[in-house]
Amino acid sequence: MRHKKISFPEIKDFSLLMILKSSTKFVLLFKTTMLVWCLINFALLYIFNLIPNGWRNSLSILWLIAYYIFGSMFIRYILQHRPYFSLIRIFNGLIPSSKIMFMNIAIYIIIVLIPFIPLLMGFRDKYIEFFESYMIILQSNASLSGKIIFYCFMLLISPYTITRPYLAFISSQVAKSRSIMDAYKRTKNHYKSFVMYGLMISLPFIISYYIDKTYNANTLIYIASILTIYFNIISISIYKCFYKRKSKKKL
Repeated sequence: MRHKKISFPEIKDFSLLMILKSSTKFVLLFKTTMLVWCLINFALLYIFNLIPNGWRNSLSILWLIAYYIFGSMFIRYILQHRPYFSLIRIFNGLIPSSKIMFMNIAIYIIIVLIPFIPLLMGFRDKYIEFFESYMIILQSNASLSGKIIFYCFMLLISPYTITRPYLAFISSQVAKSRSIMDAYKRTKNHYKSFVMYGLMISLPFIISYYIDKTYNANTLIYIASILTIYFNIISISIYKCFYKRKSKKKL
């Protein structure tokens, strides 16, 4: 893909609005390149749709590996770190990415198991009614209130479990710190901005999901093909804003 030399506009102080403006400007400036990456992303997502039973099929593991490599190459390409395919960086990124996955699985398990603790402590008479209601909401796929409560909870903790830890993954791809704790330290005092960013990321996918469910459409794959690339550009812009402060080396 031939294009102008890729470079992000420098942002001295973190502002989500400024990040969005600079990222959108970047995408429009290199729109042909971004279109190619979106098409590759669409092809990979379409292949996943062809896998029978989705994640329950063992073939999904091979797809996940391929998609992980695609994500690694995209980050290195945008940040202009050659070679774009680097086995060292791919394996290096497994540490923060596996921690992100573990944190989210652990939180889900805690949500499922924590209601049992009062029962084990003997608080049955007054607690049993709440427990039964909680489990009905948790187990019911049709419960809108349960979904909203779960979404709001995950959104509020997303700066600690997804958005800021993802910066550590980006960093791991360009030979910098892969520590999630380091990502927390670099981005401290910006919790509200990261919650807003998490809201901005999730809302289009939620809306697309309910459109598909209601009208039997298939918008999600197209939305994901484009927005996954765009939100990665935003994340890389955020990374550039925070991680440049401790290094004079130009990325």
